Amino acid sequence: MKSIYVRAKQQLNNCIQLSSKECKDNHSHAYEIATITDSRLSSRAASATLDLNNDFNAMPYDTSQKRFRYDKLRGRWSLAVDFYFACTSHAFGSVVFSELPVYVLLFGGIYSVCSYLIGMLLYAIPIFGIQTFLGQFSSSGIISVFRVAPIFKGIGYSILFHNLATLSYYAVLASIPLIYAANSLHTVIPWMSCDNAWNSINCSTHSYYDEEDEEQYPHATVEFFRAIIRSADSGTKDLWISWPMLCGVLAAWLLVIFIVLKKITFIGKFLRCLGLIMMTTFGAIFVHLLIHVEFSWDSFISYMEPTVNNSKATIMAGVRAAILMPTWVLGPGWGTILTLASHNSFRRNSEKLIYWISGTHMLMTFMALICGRIALDHFEDHVGLFHYHVEEEHNMQFLYLCFAYLFGSFTSLPNFWSFLFFSMLFMAELSAVIIQMMTVLTAIFDEYESARSRKPLITILMITTLLLTSAYFCTKQGFAYLHLLPDIVTLTHLTLSILLLTITTWIYGRERFQCDLQFMLGKTITNFKIFLLRFVTPAFLVISIVQVLYLLQKEDPPSLLMIVIQSLVYVIAPIYMVYKVCRTTGSLRDRLKQCFAPHDWHPVDADNRRFYEEIMGTSEMLVILDREHRQPT
Repeated sequence: MKSIYVRAKQQLNNCIQLSSKECKDNHSHAYEIATITDSRLSSRAASATLDLNNDFNAMPYDTSQKRFRYDKLRGRWSLAVDFYFACTSHAFGSVVFSELPVYVLLFGGIYSVCSYLIGMLLYAIPIFGIQTFLGQFSSSGIISVFRVAPIFKGIGYSILFHNLATLSYYAVLASIPLIYAANSLHTVIPWMSCDNAWNSINCSTHSYYDEEDEEQYPHATVEFFRAIIRSADSGTKDLWISWPMLCGVLAAWLLVIFIVLKKITFIGKFLRCLGLIMMTTFGAIFVHLLIHVEFSWDSFISYMEPTVNNSKATIMAGVRAAILMPTWVLGPGWGTILTLASHNSFRRNSEKLIYWISGTHMLMTFMALICGRIALDHFEDHVGLFHYHVEEEHNMQFLYLCFAYLFGSFTSLPNFWSFLFFSMLFMAELSAVIIQMMTVLTAIFDEYESARSRKPLITILMITTLLLTSAYFCTKQGFAYLHLLPDIVTLTHLTLSILLLTITTWIYGRERFQCDLQFMLGKTITNFKIFLLRFVTPAFLVISIVQVLYLLQKEDPPSLLMIVIQSLVYVIAPIYMVYKVCRTTGSLRDRLKQCFAPHDWHPVDADNRRFYEEIMGTSEMLVILDREHRQPT
């Protein structure tokens, strides 16, 4: 009898080395072996197996946890490409066209590009894959997904708070390109003229300047931007609101309410249409821009050469490229990829989609680098040296000065090209707000079943609250704080990512994690990929955290408000861990076992769940049978 159990266990342990099809056959064979027992053991094992299927994963302990109830109305994407277009919408956001990638390329050249590719391979793609796996396997949001290790559910609440904090200001980033797109419809583009109410007496529309002059008259493009952010008048109070920005924020949130109240099939079609429009628009802009400046191979080679003969500056540019730029693939908040993947069908080959999405991001980022360098050169050829003749107000100022002047100075159809570019930015930022809002709402409704019936009311109340919070960032003071947020948010991204890797590949376990992946994807996951996730990526993340802390130290210190908000993200998770341990019963060791053991961790689809429980339940039943076999008759 004992040899039978040993043979069954060995076949189950071979799961990691087998393909999905072979794994299925061996598990079925193991199950048949385990049930060949005498009549006395069969009756007792049958009872134990019945209990196991009723409370899978929580069977060894009484965890006193409520069972996860899947929301059958949450829906799935109507097409597989909906997940692709939703994830690639981040590739056209404002941050991609900001001064950060341009100056990274300017200082580091080809070395920065190589650093960026390394960061994508060691950081962005692995974390993207982990989030996709967790979301697709569990079909749940950023809180309920921590059924994989319930003691860490507090991290889900931390992520929820982090996303709410991000949403409080992110609509502002959508309002500015909307303002520029609307103003580009004027017969005379406002930022190319000094005949406006906000222009000063010294306003200029010059297209030539002397580089040796320390001071230049403020250009109309600069004055337009400063008028929007309320910094044109030195006497302006810090908390006075920019009404154009507030109107843009209101318009953005109204669109978000209309979209997120729809079913996921409609949201997928909407994001798919926006994605196609953005890709087509950016492609047309990129080609037209290359033709307009007569871009050549020699120009490309010169862009790849560092312009600063300073090894330290080159190294720091490479570090920023490797750390900050790959983060854009994961979206502005955290867990958005996980939420989007939770609407995939369980058997979808998401691994291939991950590579397509990452490749699209890298291509779009590289094209944006070229466009940004062209815009900077054009601005400094005609208006002034950016960091010398133009007073720096915000890191997004580069985008709205250089690109606005570039398209506004076109001799043919300047209004048309300006409208296309800034409309593309608005669509990208609107998509980001919608996806972040989906992440927040999905997390709440997946975790709290009682809230599902009041989804419209909760959605409207939450968006109204975020709208009121966004009003602060429409002020001069609030907008000024936005330039500190990318590094702070990146630090939170890195910390949450390393925690997620630890939970899935170490605490949950390499074997179970690898078997779950193979079960879901239906193919073998190589040990090299698991090694990359368990060792290489965490090491890269630790180095990145140290570098981000160094970068934060070099820049202006964040405000007390920003420090408090980000501190709460790190405080919530430990408080929940203490709460979770106190709510369980037994000795400390038993309590920790209960809290760390997976609870209701299985596919939500009935057929996939039955087969999954059959596989994983067999190993639990063997333990019961083995224990019974050791007892004296």
